[in-house]
Amino acid sequence: LVLSGCSGTSVDTQQRTSQIDSALERAAYSAASRGEDESSLALLERVYKRNSDDATAALKYAAALRRFDYLNRASMVLRPFASASNATTEIKNEYAAIQLAQGNYATAEEFAQQSIVIDSENYQAFHYLGIALDAQGMHEEAERAFRKGLDYWEGDPTTIMNNLALNLATQGHVTEARTILEKALSVAPDRVELQRNLRIISTLEETSAPPAKVPKVVPTRKPQN
Repeated sequence: LVLSGCSGTSVDTQQRTSQIDSALERAAYSAASRGEDESSLALLERVYKRNSDDATAALKYAAALRRFDYLNRASMVLRPFASASNATTEIKNEYAAIQLAQGNYATAEEFAQQSIVIDSENYQAFHYLGIALDAQGMHEEAERAFRKGLDYWEGDPTTIMNNLALNLATQGHVTEARTILEKALSVAPDRVELQRNLRIISTLEETSAPPAKVPKVVPTRKPQN
């Protein structure tokens, strides 16, 4: 009877803890939807601190930290989970994104590759891999990664199309780069970076300027679908 009572108390405690964590997460997402980003970050931090061994809590907190440019903290929070043998592609993707934002391109390449090994159709991993390779001067390899990512892309593809176009322009394929940016703008006509890059690349095409003037491919700080 005593053991039974203890077991029931343990289960009840776990249920109460889970309920509280769920409530905190719902509050965080609600705050984010209202534009209260700092409140959302604080709530996700509370969930993580209550469950510092929970990979999902760490992933959500690290992603929020990256959006706020708290990159060192984000990397520290997610590193042990990203390096674990059972790490998911979502965790490896986010860790790769954090490394890109920090300028650690070789590490980002490594974890993006690991994610692709787990899921050979992981379009976000191919996107991050392309960014990492391009930043290291491996433009042809980066182009292949971007195109592979496009093959499997789900949702709005304009971000990876933009990066592919910049990659192609760097290689001197300016006309193809312009065509891709025009198609991207037809999907997202209000995207300022697409408009800017199209103007730059169109000028390069018209003046036959050297491709070194092309902007670098850079990762966004916010997750893209």
